[in-house]
Amino acid sequence: MSDKHLTIKEVAELLGVLKRHVQWMAEHGVLPHPIMIDGEPHFPEEAILRLREEEDDAVPSAGVYLSTGKDISHFKVVKASYMVIHKNWPFAAFTLWDGSLHIRPWLTHIVDDLPENESILLSCQDENVLEVSLQDLPKPSSIVWGYSWVGQYDLESTPAAPNVSH
Repeated sequence: MSDKHLTIKEVAELLGVLKRHVQWMAEHGVLPHPIMIDGEPHFPEEAILRLREEEDDAVPSAGVYLSTGKDISHFKVVKASYMVIHKNWPFAAFTLWDGSLHIRPWLTHIVDDLPENESILLSCQDENVLEVSLQDLPKPSSIVWGYSWVGQYDLESTPAAPNVSH
């Protein structure tokens, strides 16, 4: 049994989340309550490694199969990691398996406009994701601020992001 403790930064790096998300996870009981060492919160390493191992062992989503008569399509399911509010509308920030970050309207739907990636099903069913500002996130690979059928399409105010697809 290890007595080593990890900083918020170390936990964030191990779990692949923002430091702010680590604090949120601790406040909501997903992580053990931190102890204070030199005035900074620290988490028991063993508990964090166990959590990470449980996530690694979890059965990944097989995805969703959609049938349209003769054709059957398969979509991997990607959950929203964070919620970003832009012009009073919620948007989902999600990360793909290649580590790229993308932003789309907060809506469970098929995303078929990802640069150099296959289509996915973006799941926005979990409303308890951490709300962050765009400045808190690393640079996204693509942003779509809305769709004309939703009535939110606004290209003029789209922030610059490398390889942004509209």
